[in-house]
Amino acid sequence: MYALTVDRRGSREDPESLAMLEHRDRFAADFPRTVLDWQISAGDELQALYETPEDVLAVVLTLADEQEWHVGLGIGPVDTPLPDNVNEATGPAFVAAREAVSASKDTGYPAVRGSEWASHAQAVLTLACAVRERRTDTAREATDLAEQGLTQQRIAQELDIAQSSVSRRLSSALWSQESAVHPTVLTFLELANEHPEGP
Repeated sequence: MYALTVDRRGSREDPESLAMLEHRDRFAADFPRTVLDWQISAGDELQALYETPEDVLAVVLTLADEQEWHVGLGIGPVDTPLPDNVNEATGPAFVAAREAVSASKDTGYPAVRGSEWASHAQAVLTLACAVRERRTDTAREATDLAEQGLTQQRIAQELDIAQSSVSRRLSSALWSQESAVHPTVLTFLELANEHPEGP
């Protein structure tokens, strides 16, 4: 299983940024398909449990793009039967998520903890996040639409720019290269879940 623990950045300096009930509701709406829904696990933390690597990767990349959260992903078994509330759930995945969110505070990037496979997942994920972090606002407009499956022609129409400009924005954003590593991240995430003891 995939346990996510996320911590609001700078909450001590800016208490107004907390509004954790609003964040919880937004997460529940924007990041569905949970096994156990998003809940506030501490004053400035949110937590959820996911089952598939595809769903959890989408959440992690989105939160990394926002640059407002420390993101910790723990991979491993969870104790069963599952409770109704994620805050009552226990098991190695949740312990790993706690370690991961602490590590994320040190690096500024999402952290992954679990087996050795989780370390491999983190290495590739960090590279992807570093590429995404360096995109300009205009490049991000184009990549966001490309990630939704729009063609360059449709992106040009949406942004009211020439198709050649779309191509340049995607190229400067290293969109195709960054997208190409997603299957590798997913493979490592799946291996970490299937083999919690490691390779």
